[in-house]
Amino acid sequence: MKRGYRTLKSLTVVTAAAVTVLAGCSGGSTSGGGSGSGAGAGNSGKSAAPAKFKVMFDYNVDPKGMSLTDNEYIRYLKEKTGVEVVLDSPGTAGYIDRLNVLMASGSYPDAFAVSDRDLIMKYAKDDLLADLTPYINDTAKYPNIKKVMPPDSWLPVTEKGKVFAFPYSRPDGLSQVVYVNKVWLDKLNLPIPKTIDDFYNVMKAFTFNDPDGNGKNDTFGLLTTNNVDNGARTFKAAFNAEAYSIRDGKVTPPEITPEYKAFLKFMNKLVSDKILDPEFPTVTSPIFQQKFKSLKYGVISGFWHYPSGLEIPKEVMSQYIALPVPTQPDGKPAFFSYPSLNRHYVAIPKTTKNIDQLMKFLDWAVSPEGMKFSFLGVPDFNYKESGGKIELAQQLAPIHWSFSLARTGQLTDDVKKYIGVVYPKEAVDNLELAAKIGKPDVLRAALPYYPELAGFNLSKITSEYTTKAILGNADVDKTWDDYVSRYMSAGGEKAIQFWTNWYNAEGKNIVK
Repeated sequence: MKRGYRTLKSLTVVTAAAVTVLAGCSGGSTSGGGSGSGAGAGNSGKSAAPAKFKVMFDYNVDPKGMSLTDNEYIRYLKEKTGVEVVLDSPGTAGYIDRLNVLMASGSYPDAFAVSDRDLIMKYAKDDLLADLTPYINDTAKYPNIKKVMPPDSWLPVTEKGKVFAFPYSRPDGLSQVVYVNKVWLDKLNLPIPKTIDDFYNVMKAFTFNDPDGNGKNDTFGLLTTNNVDNGARTFKAAFNAEAYSIRDGKVTPPEITPEYKAFLKFMNKLVSDKILDPEFPTVTSPIFQQKFKSLKYGVISGFWHYPSGLEIPKEVMSQYIALPVPTQPDGKPAFFSYPSLNRHYVAIPKTTKNIDQLMKFLDWAVSPEGMKFSFLGVPDFNYKESGGKIELAQQLAPIHWSFSLARTGQLTDDVKKYIGVVYPKEAVDNLELAAKIGKPDVLRAALPYYPELAGFNLSKITSEYTTKAILGNADVDKTWDDYVSRYMSAGGEKAIQFWTNWYNAEGKNIVK
């Protein structure tokens, strides 16, 4: 329940050439860093003294020797925008601690990027951040921002009509599909599953009918991670147990709904019937990938880009097809739910000089030209374009996209074209499917910052009960009410009341 959207932090850059949406810049400057003496963003940079902005960023990939202060990307952006983004990357270890020290001491960077929305709203509550609303609404000065940024991308960093950070909203934020072993389906003469019951029958056959033909009982129908993602999430979505909702007039987290209870009972049945790998409580993301590569599992859920071979070998993925989420028990379509499509947020302290210039730079970054740079790099250096065909000429450095700081979150035809320069058609097709079977959880994204929430430890209560229930160490029918009571008494009731008061006062006009 903690609304820092930490799931977004878990993503990693998988290759230098890949079209990624991950970490980048960082930095800490003294107060009032923007120089304000350069050409305006969006203009041809003819000034010898561009505006410099030090940006602190949790950059978590290897720069491979590339300078963070002098490279072709910096030079291209200076020419295009009159702005120089100076990255100061202290590294992931201790990043937040360093940022907190700088903010507490008054030695503010010109801007900083974090994925933890709650940290941004804490700084906003302390009156340290600039309100970006006037810039967003000024469509004459900043013609692209309001036009291309999805309205719900601002919700997590909006409080009482004020916006306190600029989102890096991912065009591939709706990122997951269901993968089913097509080779096994064909060998066992099974139809493509569509309902929850269909999937159960297929997974049972995958477990007991020797789909790999080795004469051994060594296959499983389903693989999942210990946080019931990358597999179990398929059925959490199918039971409509992922999204926040209004129940009996109250904002209700999915973890205490009847739908979540039904999901747990189904998962326990998979354990009881030996269809789910019983080692799932110990399966971290790296272990998940190793198990998946063994070709002993029939169903998972995972990222759209797996067919690229960058994380999972192509010879493994060639056996799988991507499918939608199983339909809900009542036959309605089911969707993966996402708390936010934002990878991170760029916040600007109130003391930063020449915010106007920095916002012009961000406006350019989300323009068609800026998005092309974000995905492909520098024309005639990183890529060549002729007759509408784009070919990579120079491998993209892992850091290149980070200098633009922001993306629009729109999966346009152009963006799909850029992604297709690097990724195979199968992956792009999967991305289009993921966009159809995923939905942003707008209610969750809009919930206001609640400082006490972090101390309630509600996610731990839920995760512990989820594991026990799935393993059968807690009879769901007998213990469900006790679990909900514990959840509510540990702070859930206070959080729900806080959010419900907000919803009744103003949320109804935001979440429609």
